[in-house]
Amino acid sequence: MKVTVPKRSLADTLAHVERVVPSRSSNPGLSLLRIDLRPGSIELSGSNMDIDIRARLGADVDGTSSHAVIAHVFGMVVRSLPAEDVELEFTDNELRIASGSYTTKLQLVAAASAPIVSFPDSFEGIIDASALHSALTAAKYAAAVADFQAVFRGVKLEFGEDRLRAVATDGFRLAYYDVSAQSGLRSDVIVPARSIEELIRILGDGVVKLSLSEGQLSVEHGSYALNLKLMDGSFPDYERVIPKTFPVSITLGAARLAEAVSRVSLLADKTANNRIDLFIKDGIATITAEGNFGRSQEELQVTQEGSDSEIALAYNAKYLVDALGPVTSDVKLQFSGSGSAPSMVRDLGNDSYLAMVVPLRTN
Repeated sequence: MKVTVPKRSLADTLAHVERVVPSRSSNPGLSLLRIDLRPGSIELSGSNMDIDIRARLGADVDGTSSHAVIAHVFGMVVRSLPAEDVELEFTDNELRIASGSYTTKLQLVAAASAPIVSFPDSFEGIIDASALHSALTAAKYAAAVADFQAVFRGVKLEFGEDRLRAVATDGFRLAYYDVSAQSGLRSDVIVPARSIEELIRILGDGVVKLSLSEGQLSVEHGSYALNLKLMDGSFPDYERVIPKTFPVSITLGAARLAEAVSRVSLLADKTANNRIDLFIKDGIATITAEGNFGRSQEELQVTQEGSDSEIALAYNAKYLVDALGPVTSDVKLQFSGSGSAPSMVRDLGNDSYLAMVVPLRTN
């Protein structure tokens, strides 16, 4: 059976699927890409046991057949092809790939050797794709990366009657983002942050269909479908640790602050939590850092409020810059006290986003 498809469309689709399918695995079947030929389309699918993915690609296909090939080898060949179109010819044991003056043959594997993934026929939930993208992007940076941190490595999705909240925390910082939406789902789930990253990559315009089943969140958007395995465990009661009173607050442009912190932190001691010091007094925020190669400082004029006339704190520079990243305009930094009392980051242009950063201990 012969199929002709545009190289760019095939390569772009493969890029998403390949990110899920492991190039090496103790289970050889997980390294396989399943290719299902259907009238009018090619379906590419695979799994890494945490994420199942299926992608549909429009093509002039007459007939039905199923095959499997080593995913990273197929992807490597497709990306290197010289012409705009790709001709795929499937036989029982081989896949012939031709593009321009180039041809090659890859050994096919029985389709039954590849993971067989299935997706819901109907979805009980729906949400705007761009709104979901904003929520997931704004929260996921705060998730933990160490394996021992269990549910902290996930992003909690709170599906309510008229709101979706995405929230993540690693114990030193927290971020959440609210979306006003009636998604049709009513549940709280925890999705691994790595799975959230793959979901973000496929989100574009339009709507996302959602379905919850035992231990799994299924998503369909455009030509892609994902099954995301859920994490077990109880997410911490994060609202309990969000401070309510702030003796000092400052307001300024988020981008201006992030750029200043990034500049100053170039000389910060990387072995001491990339520390920058922040001193606020009389409407001036002074940012300093010191390391083996010298000392840097920058002053910013700010709008200062609160009952205290000054405050001094230290932060991991990356944590502070990450928290400022989703802010769209001016930011209000609220300080609940000196020492390690949490600081709040609020987007004055969008109250859907909130972040919390725990300062470094200074004694």
